[in-house]
Amino acid sequence: MSSQLTAVPRPGPARIALVLLAVVPAVMANPWETAAQRWALAVGVLATILLLGWWQGLHLTTIARRRLAMLRSGRGAHSDRRAVAGVKATAALRITSSAAGDTLPLTLIAGYLNRYGLRADAVRVTSRDSRPDAGVGASDTWISLTYSAAANLAALQARSAAIPLQSTVDVAARRLADHLREIGWDAVIVAKDDVPVLVDANAREAWRSLIDGSGDHVAAYQVGIDAALADTLSRIRAAHADETWTALELTEDGGQQTVAVACAVRTGSAPEGVPLAGLVSQQGNQRNALLALHPLSGSRLDGHTALSGEDVAGLRWPVAAAAPAH
Repeated sequence: MSSQLTAVPRPGPARIALVLLAVVPAVMANPWETAAQRWALAVGVLATILLLGWWQGLHLTTIARRRLAMLRSGRGAHSDRRAVAGVKATAALRITSSAAGDTLPLTLIAGYLNRYGLRADAVRVTSRDSRPDAGVGASDTWISLTYSAAANLAALQARSAAIPLQSTVDVAARRLADHLREIGWDAVIVAKDDVPVLVDANAREAWRSLIDGSGDHVAAYQVGIDAALADTLSRIRAAHADETWTALELTEDGGQQTVAVACAVRTGSAPEGVPLAGLVSQQGNQRNALLALHPLSGSRLDGHTALSGEDVAGLRWPVAAAAPAH
């Protein structure tokens, strides 16, 4: 597994290229005797500070971009700011424990990344745990399958000239549900209206959380993929919060399996920092991150890291039993 997420952000190739574009002319202007040479040096230094400078785990330019996006959001632009590449479709099923036990078969679920001649863009498990005022907790778990048209164009064209992406995804989800029922699980396909929303559309975005109409704060976090992941997941489930959402997403990149984990926590007051070790706040990106957490969002989670199938199989994902009928 990878090491823990560091507070120092790693610059990407584009950022490094921009720094070099400013630094190389400044170095070549040495010994900086003329006004033009000094200007080249000043531009190089300033560009380096702006592009590589960071605060609380974020580059200064990222902070500025997110602040501007929050200002737009505050003026009524509440759409998901995450760009979803290409045409995608998602289907989800709700699963409850039964004769099969109460621990989800993650290895079986991961197998649907590449099955029936189709390659999934992502396979995700999402759990929601709530503790209402009455003190009686409730828990739900969903499994989502997301497919991209571009990655499955040949397979889709073989099925129909109309490229039936959504219907193909629905069929894959039904097959997964049937597979789970065969080994003793209770699984049923769900529509978007069957899944609770994390926050309402009018929620106000702050730097570390979203504030809904009730005044509650809902905060999104990225979970570090490291040797303590299993322990971090256990501590998230045991957290004394009004509501928690936890999602584990599996993808394949160049034949290598990757994993991302995220969570959201609802509290009555503003979060002053991360509630647990191993979490990284989605600072200035709360609305975007919370919308992506919905089981039917179709958006990938942040922070994908290579993880072996053996490590995934070693994770425990408990599932609650179905509520008794009244």
